[in-house]
Amino acid sequence: MDSTREIMLQSGSLYRKYRPQTFDELVGQEAIARTLRNAVALGRVAHAYLFCGPRGTGKTSTARLLAKAVNCLAPDPNQRPCNQCAACRAIASGAAVDIVEIDAASNRGVDDIRDLREKVKYAPVELRTKFYIIDEAHQLTRDAFNAFLKTLEEPPPHVVFVLATTEPDKLPDTVASRCQRFDFRRLPIDRVVERLRFVCAQEGLAVDDAVLALIARRATGSLRDALGLLERLVVFVGERAGTAPITLDLALDVLGGSRHERLAELVGAIADRDAGRALRAIAAAADAGEDLQQFGRDLTAFVRSLLHIRAGGADPLLPEESGKLAQRFTLAELAVVLRKLTGFDVPLPRSGVDPQLLLELTVVEAILALDQAQVTAPATSADRTAAAPRPASVPVAPASPAVSRGDGHITQASSSAGAPSREQSGAAADEDTLLEQLVLRWAAIRRELRSANSKAAALLADAEPRLVRGDEVILAAPYEFHRRRINEETELRRVIERVLSRHLGRPCRVVCVAPEEVETLRKRGVNESSRHESTDEAGAAGGRVEEEDAPDPRALSGDDLRRLEAAKAIFDAVELS
Repeated sequence: MDSTREIMLQSGSLYRKYRPQTFDELVGQEAIARTLRNAVALGRVAHAYLFCGPRGTGKTSTARLLAKAVNCLAPDPNQRPCNQCAACRAIASGAAVDIVEIDAASNRGVDDIRDLREKVKYAPVELRTKFYIIDEAHQLTRDAFNAFLKTLEEPPPHVVFVLATTEPDKLPDTVASRCQRFDFRRLPIDRVVERLRFVCAQEGLAVDDAVLALIARRATGSLRDALGLLERLVVFVGERAGTAPITLDLALDVLGGSRHERLAELVGAIADRDAGRALRAIAAAADAGEDLQQFGRDLTAFVRSLLHIRAGGADPLLPEESGKLAQRFTLAELAVVLRKLTGFDVPLPRSGVDPQLLLELTVVEAILALDQAQVTAPATSADRTAAAPRPASVPVAPASPAVSRGDGHITQASSSAGAPSREQSGAAADEDTLLEQLVLRWAAIRRELRSANSKAAALLADAEPRLVRGDEVILAAPYEFHRRRINEETELRRVIERVLSRHLGRPCRVVCVAPEEVETLRKRGVNESSRHESTDEAGAAGGRVEEEDAPDPRALSGDDLRRLEAAKAIFDAVELS
């Protein structure tokens, strides 16, 4: 084991022990590692870098690796960092004064940046290049960014800046454009499991693969979080960690995870629209001592996996029964449930409300939303094809009988008199498809609206598409204030209509109604369609009636004839033919 690894092993935390010490050890970011390694080998290191991505994906570790590689004393550039020279050892132990790490959350003001501008003028003390690693760079104030611009654009030749952030959108464009940007992605579950298995082998731990999969899924792509969860299990087991295997039941007890069976039972109750059974499943989880906030997160992740499976994807970490459970929903129904569940965890940290109450309300609202969207969110074409029985044979329509008009001409009776209009049924199918498209894209539509007009996005916070009729898109919103503003404020409505038209591929008009009014509008549309069909049938039947038998539209009733005779008698009038 090299000297740098010995220094790192002095730390008690697993994520610090196994922090990457070479570019080859950087997990899940191979493209970034190769680019930076080539930049060091070719001597083309930029003056400023922007590392952005979720937490625990290796941004700060990569910044330290880059600092070691640039200052490494190894003669072969392709072997840097070597982790043997004095520069590598000093950086690994944190003793290098020329590697300055700044927490922008606590050093975010313009005075801190002015102090930084004064210090960058001085040459490095012991290394070739001085590195400033600014963590959580988006926390800097706007004035601080403005004061930092000139230094960031033209730093001294002995200085390299690395800005790390989890929210790159909050950085001004003038700052981001002066940096070479690298986007760190979340680690795939299989790569996290692979790394955890390596750490367990190095530590002499016996851990079941199901436990590693649970930890990887709980970490949501963050290797640091995954190693932290593994360390909790190791500390709990204590001295028996090297002999007794860590089982899934033990991991669930320690980490507060939810058993798959309980999650499947709850989702099955939602699929059956059985609110009572769903509430009993939540109560059982609470009685078993589950952390209901974590239970809600697990439920959201589980439904999301079902959404992927239903859309044609796969999740190798879920059992085969999950595929059958996913088939009990349509894609639109899973989208509705997932949209309700994603709002469960938002108010919990500050609200002080009982998480069981919020989870129960969320699940019941999801079931009610499925009931309301049962017709408006239709099944996909694959669902309709599978559900529709296929006839054994198609009967041939009989020939239309010939009808004499009485004047020697023969007319052919319409063969489509009793059949529904194909155009109307095709239009209904198109409207169903458009509605399903809106439901699936609703989250993206709201994000686009948020960037276009924040007021319009706020009005659609609780609104959902429920019906498409011709060029009308019917939205349902529970609050009258939102409905009134959408319907009456022309400018806001036009912004919403423009965004919806781009996603639908055709112009549309937006109408916002109360949720209880949707069913009435849907029935009205069905009745109008039936009336049109009846009119078509009457018109087809009229073609078979002799023209001279058609009633005169100018014919008068008996009362009208009596009034006409009285008027002629009073005014001594004569009727002209």
